[in-house]
Amino acid sequence: MLKNTRTAARKIVGPVQLATLFSLAFFTAGIITYDSNPGLLAQHIIYTGIFFLCMWIACRLFSDGVARRLRLEGVDTDTAGDMVYTFVIYLEFIKHVVGVSFTLGWIAGTLLCWEYLGDRVILIPVAASLGVSLICFMVTSGLSRFVDQLRWPETEE
Repeated sequence: MLKNTRTAARKIVGPVQLATLFSLAFFTAGIITYDSNPGLLAQHIIYTGIFFLCMWIACRLFSDGVARRLRLEGVDTDTAGDMVYTFVIYLEFIKHVVGVSFTLGWIAGTLLCWEYLGDRVILIPVAASLGVSLICFMVTSGLSRFVDQLRWPETEE
């Protein structure tokens, strides 16, 4: 019973703590540039709240991904060794970084299609954007499948 409570508390509190830390850094970096303008300060507080929610969601998704990956490895989050845990975090970090990078590349590619082909018939930029979207999807999906196939080497005794 106590182990389940501790796991649930770690799962809930960990992302909140990380999101709070990142939000405080965001707020502190932004507050330095304001010259006591209450309108800008109010906007910055609102943006910090939105940033907190986004970071909390990202941390929850990452921790859920790590837990899912640990289940794929056949270990529990409480009984996983340090090396297996580090291996799983490393793989999830790679998947998330590549996913964010390809998402930004997808946005840039789609905007490029519309910038250069926007004066033509509407089907041309739509088809080019669809092509960029399919390529980005296939690459990220393939990489995610490949990383999911990697396993921690088990020692046979």
